[in-house]
Amino acid sequence: MSNESPDAMDFQDPGGSCSVELFVVAGPHKGRTFSFNRHDSFVVGRSRYAHFRLSAEDPYFSRIHFLLEVNPPCCRLYDMGSTNGTHVNRERVESIDLDDGDIIQAGHTSIRVSLKGNWRQAVAQPGVATMTVGQTAAPSPTIAFDAPGFRLVREIGRGAMGMVYLAIRLSDNREVAIKVIRPMVPGSPEDVQRFLREVSILRRLEHPHIVPFHKAGQAGELLFFVMDYVDGHDVETVVRQAGPLPIDRAVYLVCQILDALDYAHGKGFVHRDVKPANLLVRETRSGGHCMLADFGLARAYQNSPMSGLTIAGDIGGTLPYTPPEQILNFRDAKPAADQYGAAATLYRLIAADFIFDFGSMAGHQQIRQIVYEEPVPIEQRRPEVPKQLAEAIHRALAKEPAARFPDAAAFRQAIAPFAVPRPKEEP
Repeated sequence: MSNESPDAMDFQDPGGSCSVELFVVAGPHKGRTFSFNRHDSFVVGRSRYAHFRLSAEDPYFSRIHFLLEVNPPCCRLYDMGSTNGTHVNRERVESIDLDDGDIIQAGHTSIRVSLKGNWRQAVAQPGVATMTVGQTAAPSPTIAFDAPGFRLVREIGRGAMGMVYLAIRLSDNREVAIKVIRPMVPGSPEDVQRFLREVSILRRLEHPHIVPFHKAGQAGELLFFVMDYVDGHDVETVVRQAGPLPIDRAVYLVCQILDALDYAHGKGFVHRDVKPANLLVRETRSGGHCMLADFGLARAYQNSPMSGLTIAGDIGGTLPYTPPEQILNFRDAKPAADQYGAAATLYRLIAADFIFDFGSMAGHQQIRQIVYEEPVPIEQRRPEVPKQLAEAIHRALAKEPAARFPDAAAFRQAIAPFAVPRPKEEP
């Protein structure tokens, strides 16, 4: 998390056609401006985590008063449970999509929202205005999709980012998986090419517990990504259908993922979306070979203008595994964020429940829990969890990244004694 509160935050994105600007038009800080040209979060309040930190001259602000998620031309406000409330155009709100000319008011401070560039053309694209914020439109099975050099066999999965197909690579008749995404916001040719270049770097990751990535491309308005086909199940489906895993098996699987994270972090990659749905297990005599899917794909996609707003999207999917710093400082996710996701995943496998009692909460309410509240002790979900294992899981779930384990390898070392079969020590 950043504790900087600059007079202007100008996040430049070469080729970007839209920007969101905030003008402080009333209050002690009148005259300050903030400009956003790419996907980010923006915290307003008295906390050291605030990007716009209010002085004592405006005492009606809470520590973290409200949060903005910005991905031009989209901008959404979440009130973070402030004592005195947040108002937009004089109406008190909890969460709202912001438009050009809207006035945000809290305490004595008023902020005007201004959308710059070709934002009207962007939001006028068919389907964009009616989509739920944070969700990516999955392509319909009736939409013609053709990936040159591949033959689609059948749909094998779908999620917030799109659909996954089993396909045959025609050059060698090899089975592969193809993920297909229809962008939330149509991207310019420059946006698409920049995204595909960033994704192509993922081919450098070669590890037995990372699903190999082969290529990415564009087919009309769709983006597609070709990776190895894993003949197995994702562990989220296993938990939903069969309930909690045996503790030693859950730890064994997550230890394999921590091996993969340690390797990738050493090469400068952060996954950013570690969750049970991205853990694919192929059964083996030794107890199951676990592989981490979509490595770096979520990060690359969320960093592009095409993803729209994502923080509160995919409720029950990604958000329960998202660390506080990834919400409060969107672009600053570091390896410790993956450690948190792995710990929340292990908690889910053991308890068949999330780390918080989310219930039927809306996205903005879940965000408040993640930022402010401590996870439910895992022993309350499953009393037979060994004390040392519970302590390790909750250490990796600490609010502050510095309070977690030094790295993924240290977390793995702490939980490995509870895995059967016990993972081999890395050289």
